[in-house]
Amino acid sequence: MKSKFVVVAILIALISYSETFSQTFNKSADLLLANFDLKPDEDDVMASAALACMLKHPDLAGVNYYVVIGAYGDQKHIFITDGIPDYYTELFGTENKFWTNAHNYWNESVVRTKNKVLLILKSGGKVFVQEAGQSNFTFDVLQAVLKEGIALATIQSNVIIVQHSKYNEKQTTPSKLTWLKENTIYKKIEDGNTSDNTTPGYRTKDAKWLELAKSDKNPNKEAQKIWMLADEVCDGWESTWTNRWIAAGGIDFSDCVENWEIFLLGNKADDLDSFWNRYVINDLKSTMDK
Repeated sequence: MKSKFVVVAILIALISYSETFSQTFNKSADLLLANFDLKPDEDDVMASAALACMLKHPDLAGVNYYVVIGAYGDQKHIFITDGIPDYYTELFGTENKFWTNAHNYWNESVVRTKNKVLLILKSGGKVFVQEAGQSNFTFDVLQAVLKEGIALATIQSNVIIVQHSKYNEKQTTPSKLTWLKENTIYKKIEDGNTSDNTTPGYRTKDAKWLELAKSDKNPNKEAQKIWMLADEVCDGWESTWTNRWIAAGGIDFSDCVENWEIFLLGNKADDLDSFWNRYVINDLKSTMDK
């Protein structure tokens, strides 16, 4: 009899977990915390550009967001400084209000992000973390949140971390990653840096996509400006590690597969063509009804 109760309890817990994660992002209550490492290559520069385009589209208009750059872990590479702060201010708004530089100001950025997270959790909302880097920063933020009196149970049921990269997990301090997996709704989706899986393939060596974005014929003038800036930043930065796709004149915003997952975009943006057509090269009016 006791074993039956245990089985029932496990089933209830699994159903509860599934329902918690499967909910749609609530624009009126939730926060998108977008963490980018900017090490070792420019894929985060382009992922930031792609996210900025998404946030300017009617699909995601009104989403409450906070962007962190320099959210890296234990890897030893050079942080991309080119275009900071001007590039991120152009993409997301005023520094510290809409984004923060954890590379230069780790402790201050933890406090700023903690304050954003506190407001959401205290009001009953959820925090969706786009972990486009490693998870050390997220760990530090949540420890700071706990010190403010937020119950661990609140974090366990209202902080959703979405990570796509095995590399990012390996470069996160193991004890911190373990804690996050045990005390948040942690979802590891298939790797956006590889092909032939269920996440969109957001990178290519084909130069046509960047050319379409930057073209004077692009009716989406905000996206045109964003991708011109992104290309400029990438061209101006000499990395210690070469991104083959960007070096060939192509694009790589594979860290945005987390956004695809968080916002349940499905076939609206499940490959390069649909993403570019919806968020980059179509005028916003024509895509609202698609």
